[in-house]
Amino acid sequence: MVTVLAILFTFGIVVFFHELGHFIAAKKSGVTVEKFSLGFGPELIGFTKGGTRYLLSLIPLGGYLKMAGENPEEDRERKPDEFLSQKWYKKIFIVFSGPVMNFILAVLLFSLVLSIWGLPVANMDEACIGEVTAGSPAEKAGLLPGDKIVSIDDKIVNNWEEMSKIIHYKANQNLEIEILRETEEISINVVPEYNEQAKIGLIGIVAPYEMKRLNIFSSLIKGVEQTIDWSLLILKFIGLMIVGKVKAELAGPVGVGQLIAKVAQTGFHNLLYFIGIISVHLGIFNLLPIPILDGGHIMFFTYEGIKGKPLGAKKVHIAQVIGMSIIMAILLFATYKDFLRLFGIQ
Repeated sequence: MVTVLAILFTFGIVVFFHELGHFIAAKKSGVTVEKFSLGFGPELIGFTKGGTRYLLSLIPLGGYLKMAGENPEEDRERKPDEFLSQKWYKKIFIVFSGPVMNFILAVLLFSLVLSIWGLPVANMDEACIGEVTAGSPAEKAGLLPGDKIVSIDDKIVNNWEEMSKIIHYKANQNLEIEILRETEEISINVVPEYNEQAKIGLIGIVAPYEMKRLNIFSSLIKGVEQTIDWSLLILKFIGLMIVGKVKAELAGPVGVGQLIAKVAQTGFHNLLYFIGIISVHLGIFNLLPIPILDGGHIMFFTYEGIKGKPLGAKKVHIAQVIGMSIIMAILLFATYKDFLRLFGIQ
């Protein structure tokens, strides 16, 4: 039950905030919003105010809004309060505001976690082990959290930096490590594995850390920084996938649901932070220049601004069919990957 609620909460808040961005921008631009729904499907309850029907729908997965005159295939005279009657830059503003709200949500969630639960700050003053990665050389050799590394190959190490430098340059070489476990001195042999991505030797240990709570101002600044960092990391990964330098690893609804379930079990603060990461992913994905996504609409309206007239309805329809095909292909590929991981095939 907790898992189901976590998944519904995650998808609900991320999609709802996205649609809320479109809603606020449409209202500010003078566009009539006919419906704004929390959830999908049949209406459960609702009320009408200012020409908009606000409703709670049966399926609690995000939400949607319906603007007046948003269908380009309608061949009729348009009213001034309709979406497609707006100037090209206003339409871009309305469309762009959905992804922007996803980035704002990420900043708010990251900041909330940092101000209430805190930021993990590693203790690098000593060469103490905080965590040992499962299946790593350190675990296989018998190193445990709490062990203090005293020396490596008879060379005294005073802090984490001195210790890590030796390990990083000794990939695939046997190291004799002297540790202090409570009051007992123990000698352990470890062979660091060469990490292709980092180009260094690693044994799979993490420094101990403590949670440092930030004030509201500092947490907001850090929230913005982390949103930018995650955005750049995602864009870099997409670029590397496109040029074939990394494998195309995608997660579909099944995979994302599994991740949400796992993260939810580790604590509510971790779930909130993970929702922030998903929100960044959704914001960037929607800005891709694929017809039917927000990025595709921005592309159409930019064309309108340059040419002085909108792209023809027939061309828009063809582009959207192509865009839908691309999205479906991505979804099917991601779901295929999900099931491979689910059954341990990959």
